Amino acid sequence: MDIFISCLLIALVSYVLGSIPGAVVVGGLFTKKNFEKEESGNLGATNALRIVSKEKGKFLGAAAFSLVFIFDASKAVAACFIAQTLIPNNIAAVTLATFFTVVGHNYSIFLKFHGGRGAASLIGILIYLDYKMFLVWFGTFLLSAIVFEIVESKKIDKKLVVRAIDKQIIGRLAGEVLALVPIYFLDKIVFWPTLAVTPLILIRHKERVLKQIEERDNQRLNN
Repeated sequence: MDIFISCLLIALVSYVLGSIPGAVVVGGLFTKKNFEKEESGNLGATNALRIVSKEKGKFLGAAAFSLVFIFDASKAVAACFIAQTLIPNNIAAVTLATFFTVVGHNYSIFLKFHGGRGAASLIGILIYLDYKMFLVWFGTFLLSAIVFEIVESKKIDKKLVVRAIDKQIIGRLAGEVLALVPIYFLDKIVFWPTLAVTPLILIRHKERVLKQIEERDNQRLNN
């Protein structure tokens, strides 16, 4: 098959796979609520957790989170596998598949170009390509969130990690960017797909970052 046709096919299939909304398909098994209109309105695993937990309890909320997360991660893995099958041993093909899967997830053709934020799909790719690079990525992500939380709250307690993951949007995003540095030196094959989708994830978090900055400014004024 011609390389151009193969690349075009990879991009198209990856986008369509990415566009399948796990929060709607899987989340619909737990609740009839519209995920786009509840809580954050994001079509991802975390919002599924919030919505289902509120209506059905924490256990089913955790189940919904897990299934949506696995669904969104798996569709990225499927796209990557297809790319490797069509063009073996080609990192550009894997990068193309990763990029268009996250584009589809974030701007789904089935949901009028609305969607999630892409993190679960990226995690799926990282685990599929090299789980050790996922541990590097997650470790940097978590450490950055914790450092930001300590600097901001000026306290260390048993709930530090939970607070950091839940509240530190900026710290988490900073960690995702910083994680590119060790991945670059450790595994170039994983680096390029990760680099390709990180800006997509950052863009989809713009509103949350602005909201966090606004909340922090209001807290300072009130204090």
